[in-house]
Amino acid sequence: MILNRDVIAIDVRRVAEIALTILLILSGTKEFTRRLERAAERQILQQLGGSGQVQVHIQPRWGALGVFLARAETIRVYASGFRTEQMPFFTETPIAQWSGKADKVQIVLEDFHLGGLPIRSIGATIPGVLLDSKEAAFRLRIRLFSAGWGNGGVTLDEESLTEFVKRRLPEVRSPHVQVTPSEVRITGELVVLLTPWQFEAEGSVGVRDGRYVVVENVRVYVEGEELPPLVVQKIVAALNPVLDVERDLRLGGAFVAERVEQGNGFVKLIGRATVPPREPGGVNGDTR
Repeated sequence: MILNRDVIAIDVRRVAEIALTILLILSGTKEFTRRLERAAERQILQQLGGSGQVQVHIQPRWGALGVFLARAETIRVYASGFRTEQMPFFTETPIAQWSGKADKVQIVLEDFHLGGLPIRSIGATIPGVLLDSKEAAFRLRIRLFSAGWGNGGVTLDEESLTEFVKRRLPEVRSPHVQVTPSEVRITGELVVLLTPWQFEAEGSVGVRDGRYVVVENVRVYVEGEELPPLVVQKIVAALNPVLDVERDLRLGGAFVAERVEQGNGFVKLIGRATVPPREPGGVNGDTR
């Protein structure tokens, strides 16, 4: 069998050209993805007032084609150390003709202040997020249109809970909250007629109506003596809700608390999460 050297040379050259083209596309895709990630980080950081740290990672679907069509398997957003009055994530209307999709968006926010209150962490995994592929491709801007409901959680440490108690019970000076897996304890000084008394309340934490964090099964002691149930009811009425997810955390329409877990030094609210519609000055969206 005789091989034509010219044909072999052409075939080898053709394979090399194809391989080079694929390499250029892949390298261009990675570069574009990095540029989009950096642009998204700047966009989120700007919405957070320029403080803190933000990292965005995009895992495209279908490789190079997915990048330019704004199709992603996962978009991961991590931010920490910032102060903000409201969450920087929202959807807009109307839905553009050029719409892409992220199968899921993972959000992790740690050690930040929301509405002046310290928050240990907020995390969510949100499915089926639609985004503007034209904005992403030509303006390197992430613009969201709609999102499904996924899983989420809000973790509050003892410092956070102490701040909430200060707001609810101004009569108790220097309050401190201690959390264990089975109990929440509030200690401080109860001032009555200018006289300070040692105050201690013990109970557990619960959730009501998807938004209210309350203390339950409460026992109250003043100077070591347990108070009668009628007095305890009045104190609990003043204390509850310890936390309102919509008013205090500004998470109306974004998070619905379904249950609570207690651990050593923290309370975690667990429930459903989404990206709410942009609606300044009110509760965003429908929680169903």
